[in-house]
Amino acid sequence: MDNMTKTVALDIGGVCLNLHYDRCFDYFGCAVNEQVPDVIMNAVDQYERGLINEAEWLESFRVHVRADLSDEDIRHGWNLIIGQDITGIAKWIREMIADGYRFIYFSDTSQLHLLEVCRNFSAAHLIYGGIFSFDVKAKKPEAAMYEAFEAQYGKPDLYLDDRPDNIAGGKQFGWNSQLFNSVENLREVLK
Repeated sequence: MDNMTKTVALDIGGVCLNLHYDRCFDYFGCAVNEQVPDVIMNAVDQYERGLINEAEWLESFRVHVRADLSDEDIRHGWNLIIGQDITGIAKWIREMIADGYRFIYFSDTSQLHLLEVCRNFSAAHLIYGGIFSFDVKAKKPEAAMYEAFEAQYGKPDLYLDDRPDNIAGGKQFGWNSQLFNSVENLREVLK
């Protein structure tokens, strides 16, 4: 990697891909506005942090949501959250790569969802690497995530995320952090 290459730290959900929690809730027979049991939210958090494995997460889901579901049913329903490309993002990534940038995923996710991202995101093959919560055992905006990114890839030239708290975390590390809401807005900000 030459010194001229610039690095973009790239969140996945809400930046690369649309997220559809409603599809997941519908599949499991829940209304989106129903309160998801804390025990399930805690299990999801632990799974995304790599503190429990997939088998433990599946069992928690089965015990607290629906006992009659197979592992494949649960995986399928959970993966319904992962949608398709945010409008224009793949084209923008290709343009930026042509201008000498490399893209590194920087995401709170599980291995299960990451595999679905690789299936759904049309520019997944263009991404250079990644820092993921399940490897770091932490989630943004916790310092360990930003430290892990810098240790492996250096300070990014640009960080994109759709969550203000994560952007604030990046700014604490001196990163050029931009709140993402659309490719059109991003192009204006970067002019």
